[in-house]
This record gives sequence, C-alpha cells and structure tokens, in this order.
Amino acid sequence: MIPFEAGIKEGTDMVMVAHISAPNVTGGDTPASLSKTMISDKLRGELGFTGVIVTDALDMQAITDKYGDAKAAREALLAGADILLMPKDYYAAFDEIVNCVNDNIIPESRINESVKRILMMKKR
Repeated sequence: MIPFEAGIKEGTDMVMVAHISAPNVTGGDTPASLSKTMISDKLRGELGFTGVIVTDALDMQAITDKYGDAKAAREALLAGADILLMPKDYYAAFDEIVNCVNDNIIPESRINESVKRILMMKKR
C-alpha cells in the first residue's frame, strides 16, 4: 500500500490496480483488480483515494481463463473500478455491463460515479 499512499499524497489523478492477489488482506485469491476489498474498502475507504481507478489489462490470460470477459467486467465495476482496460472481447464485456445495469445488478448511479470521476479528471 506504500506506493499508493505516496501517489495519493502527491495528488495523482489515476491509479491502476493490478491482477495480483493479496489473500492476507482479502481472505481469498480474487485479483485486486476485481476485489471490492482492495478497491472500495482499502484504496477508496482506508486511503481516501477519490480519483479514477483503472484495471490492469483484462485481456491477460490469468483473467480470461478464470473469469472470462463478461464476469471480469462485471466484477471490476462492482469492486469500484472506473475504467476497464482492454477486455479481450469488448462486446461481451459491454453487453454484460448493459445487462447488469438493466437488471439492477449494477446501479446506474454506480456508472454515473465513474463517469463523474473521469470527467472531473479530464477537466483538470
């Protein structure tokens, strides 16, 4: 967490979350990029980061083999990521997010939070 703390202290606008797992923190092997504990609880909550969070590339084999494009996209957004970097099958990821919003699995307000953070970063 030390590099994140230092970057936040210096005023970074964006943080990339890697696909590493931290079982001693999360209690499981979920990659940090898909983990609510790591993104929402630790990065946003504990460290107070209010900027844009981007996932590492979602087309990496460790993600596509275990989660697939649709599930990875859904889990990253539910975890608190704002930008989903490079899903292997963009259409599957996009369709999953649209379906999740339509089915109220992901509230539209959650999407709006990310859009607002991205627009605020662009405004700076």
